[in-house]
Amino acid sequence: TVEGKAIVTVEGLAPDGRLGTLQRAFIAEQAGQCGYCLSGILVTATALLRSEPHPTEARVRDALDGHLCRCGAHNRIVRAVLRAAEDAA
Repeated sequence: TVEGKAIVTVEGLAPDGRLGTLQRAFIAEQAGQCGYCLSGILVTATALLRSEPHPTEARVRDALDGHLCRCGAHNRIVRAVLRAAEDAA
């Protein structure tokens, strides 16, 4: 049940209309191709970075394992998450 729980959607990642560190990293790494999978990946990556501010590449790959990128941008997505962690430090 989600009663009493906070739910964050991709729109909630930039409530003031500005792109966050993770979103800027996705642009810098050209990690978004078609956008089909990006909403879920951005929300998952945000949750990961909130719980683990400096994840390893293996941890990022593990966290994103349930997401399928049909465009083949998975390596760029992983680099973007790692870049966001570095930029936020």
